[in-house]
Amino acid sequence: MLDETKLFDFVKIMFTKPAHYKKIKQHNKKRHHFMINRFMSIKYPANAMMFNINGINGGNVVDSWSMVAARFKSVPRWFYTKTKKAKKNTVDKYNPSDRAVELYMNKNEIGNREFGELKLFAKDQLYADLKKIEEQIDVYTK
Repeated sequence: MLDETKLFDFVKIMFTKPAHYKKIKQHNKKRHHFMINRFMSIKYPANAMMFNINGINGGNVVDSWSMVAARFKSVPRWFYTKTKKAKKNTVDKYNPSDRAVELYMNKNEIGNREFGELKLFAKDQLYADLKKIEEQIDVYTK
């Protein structure tokens, strides 16, 4: 059984069960006004903008969108937008020595902020340079 108080259940009712939709009270339609308007703006931005008025009756807006939804046999694919997955925080396999970092920062006359930016935007080149510095430190300290 679909629960009309839950957004995606309400959407399914709106697109696939017109008889059930007609029985839903205005209060429950108003509850989903903002999100329904937002979802429908994906395909119908100009129409959705017209419904973006403070004080407009949300239940009537949703009823208007239900007339559009009646054209579809199921919930259309464009209704569900994809989101980007969060990047996984991977721990660096290479951990440069403090001495190499200090020499690199002194040589390039940069501070911690710039070093952090290099680590963020040009990590491969930075780590290659730090490895060279560590190799040179090893040669001269032995």
